[in-house]
Amino acid sequence: MREILKQKVLWIAAFGYFVDLFDLVLYGAVRVDSLTSLGYHGKEIFDLGAMLLNIQMAGMVLGGIFWGILGDRRGRREALFGSIFIYSFATFLNAYVHDFTGYATLRFLAGFGLAGELGSAITLVSETLPQATRGMGSAFVAAIGFLGAATASLGSQYFSWQNAYRLGGILGFVLLASRVSIKESVIYLRSRLGTKDSYFGSIPYVFRSKKRRMLFFLAFFAGVPIWYVAGILSYFAPEFAKEFGTQGVVTAGTTIMMGYLGSILGDIACGLLSQKLKSRKKAVFLFMLIGGLIAILHPLFSFGQSALSFYWIRFAIGFGNGFFAILIAWIAEMFGTNLRATLTGTLANLIRASVIPLTLGFLKFNPVFGLLKTSAAIGTLCFAFGLFAVLRLPETFSLELNYLE
Repeated sequence: MREILKQKVLWIAAFGYFVDLFDLVLYGAVRVDSLTSLGYHGKEIFDLGAMLLNIQMAGMVLGGIFWGILGDRRGRREALFGSIFIYSFATFLNAYVHDFTGYATLRFLAGFGLAGELGSAITLVSETLPQATRGMGSAFVAAIGFLGAATASLGSQYFSWQNAYRLGGILGFVLLASRVSIKESVIYLRSRLGTKDSYFGSIPYVFRSKKRRMLFFLAFFAGVPIWYVAGILSYFAPEFAKEFGTQGVVTAGTTIMMGYLGSILGDIACGLLSQKLKSRKKAVFLFMLIGGLIAILHPLFSFGQSALSFYWIRFAIGFGNGFFAILIAWIAEMFGTNLRATLTGTLANLIRASVIPLTLGFLKFNPVFGLLKTSAAIGTLCFAFGLFAVLRLPETFSLELNYLE
């Protein structure tokens, strides 16, 4: 592990994921305060909050495709620079919005910029670290990243929502400066020698192969359960606490913080388990199974509990949900160098954007069936499809990454 930590690219990638999750969680943590400050109340905060989340995720889908293609055609380093530049400006300006239109526009731009972070960073780390330590490198990136989520949740309780967005923008500019000395992946540079440009970052080329099409959709469904937990159970924690009759005040910020603290330990544990079992598949399947059981069944022991108990239950759900970084590293290993950044970035953000149909379904059926039945039904479908997908995906633990599709 000591040798891994000497890799400069690992620390820069980890800090990038820190900023990535800081922003994603920050919006959820300041959702109520920011919309209240803009003059919205009651059900408007719930509905407009969900709409803003979906707009941000739509930006991430488009950004994931754009930065992924750029990463394969121009290099991982260039994608990392451009994405964080756009994110930093948009997030800093979020502190100065005065209406919903401005808020929505900047959240879209922040999402578009932020979309290049995780996919490009994990691709670069996977291609830089030795095969035997890739899993541990990804787990380290995840651990530092989830500290960003916890920091955003904690900071939102001590800063105004405007200052929290300013801080997010400043962190982005610091990250941009730290990347001046980062080097391009040697595997990527070698792959470009004597190879046609048309093979790099081509979306049509991805779907010409039945095998690649199948891998694409299976990898997507394997990640959807993560955003059922993050996008529904965490973002709407105050509404769930009210339904449970929780004793005391429950805030989205503290709930998100506890969930991500659990995910820090979960991702480290999943990475260690992956190395121990020499299998991405077995580690991700086990964590998804545990996380799914806790997430779906937790209402059975949540009624009438204290706010502290509510938070610890969400910590346990976060632990079981702590397999995102290993999943993204697994996805990076499934595809050749000419498509690796495109598909890692695109899938990472499509997985995140799965929160759009999830929240739309949640909003549609919640008035009919109620909060708990609706969330349980959606959660069961997400984890059932996720577990099936993991079983069908290939093992890549020992795979050398110096190959083209």
